[in-house]
Amino acid sequence: MAMSDPGHKGMMADINVTPLVDVMLVLLIIFMISSSIETAQVQQERQKAQTAEKTERLDQKVPVNLPRTDAEPVNLAQERKLVLSVTSNLQFYVGDTLVVDCLPMAPSLKGITTGRRDAWGREQDRAFAPCLEALVTRLAANEKLKRDQEMYLRADESLPYGLTLKVMARVRSSGVGRFGLLAEPEG
Repeated sequence: MAMSDPGHKGMMADINVTPLVDVMLVLLIIFMISSSIETAQVQQERQKAQTAEKTERLDQKVPVNLPRTDAEPVNLAQERKLVLSVTSNLQFYVGDTLVVDCLPMAPSLKGITTGRRDAWGREQDRAFAPCLEALVTRLAANEKLKRDQEMYLRADESLPYGLTLKVMARVRSSGVGRFGLLAEPEG
C-alpha cells in the first residue's frame, strides 16, 4: 500500500470530521452549562453578602459618627451580637432601642460634646454617674447579655475619651466578659 498506488487515491482527503464536530459541540454545551452554574453560585454568594450587610446595618439605625480605622470589621449579623450605641446627645441604645437618655438626668453635660476634648473632669464624673447607674440597671435586665456576656460599643467620635472609658468600665463591671469597640473602616 504505497501512496502512489492509484487504487488508494485520495485516502488522506477522506477524513470524516463529523465525530470531531460532535465532540466539539458536546464540549461546548458542557462549558456553557458549567459557566451558567458558576454564575448562579456567584450571584447567590453576592445575595448572601448583601443580606448579611443589611442585617449588620440594623444596629446602625442609631446615628453615631464612628471613628475610622483600618481594624478588621466585625460581622455582627452572624450571631446577633448586642451593640451598645452612644450618640453625641448622650443617648444610649441597645440595638435600635433607646435604654437611657442621659441629658434629662444630667443637663450640665449638654455642651460636653461640643466643648474641648480635655473638658472631662470630676464635675462631669459626678453628673454622669446617674446615667451610668441607669445604664447598668437596664443592661442587668437584658437576658441575652446575661447569656452571652458579650457586647460591642459604638461610641460617637465627638464624645470625650474619658466618657467612653467610663462607659466601658461600667459595662465590663456589670458582668460583660467580652467587650469590643466598633469603628468605621477606612477607605
